[in-house]
Amino acid sequence: MKNIIMDILAVYNHPLETLGFLKKFLKVTKEIEAKDLNGNESFDTLIIMGGPMGVYEYDKYPFLRKEMELIRKAYEENKRVLGICLGSQLISEALGGSVAKGSFGMEIGIQRVILLDELKEYFRKEELTVFQWHSDTFSLPHGAKLLAYSNKYFQAFRINKILGIQFHLEVNSEMAQDWISSYGGESELVDEVKKLEKEFEKSTETIVNYWLRL
Repeated sequence: MKNIIMDILAVYNHPLETLGFLKKFLKVTKEIEAKDLNGNESFDTLIIMGGPMGVYEYDKYPFLRKEMELIRKAYEENKRVLGICLGSQLISEALGGSVAKGSFGMEIGIQRVILLDELKEYFRKEELTVFQWHSDTFSLPHGAKLLAYSNKYFQAFRINKILGIQFHLEVNSEMAQDWISSYGGESELVDEVKKLEKEFEKSTETIVNYWLRL
């Protein structure tokens, strides 16, 4: 299901954390940096990507409040939303969950997550290899269905047409290099991501197809 044409708004919390492989399978109408949001953007589908800030830092980053307003608006109007990493945490907070520093430490690098219920059925397997880069975690909002978890934290959940994913499948080796250059980290991660690019791309396509069928 490539290049689906919808009125899709993609929001970037950091210029290095963009759509990656998602762009191969979705025709995005508008891309905007979160700091430029006015809160009245029109869309029928919303994508919110990651960033190095915490949801609880909204006093320092006022645009986080605007993103949560857009999420609540989409929920009330039964519109489709995809949140990746920080995006998933914003969904949780916006819809009644909470976000905090993870008590089991940071997750970073190539890891595996356990799939549950309909996501496990859609992938036709119980585990998924993913890329992680986060230290915060979320609780499940009321009515959310848990779809994936790691040995430390919740990893994916759904409410209606809204899908939150803590991990990254959209990354390629160029993105990984940019993140390491900006945020720090082990250079070996770039080679590890490069070896898994085809798998990540295929998994991204599967996630997109699942999401578009919600």
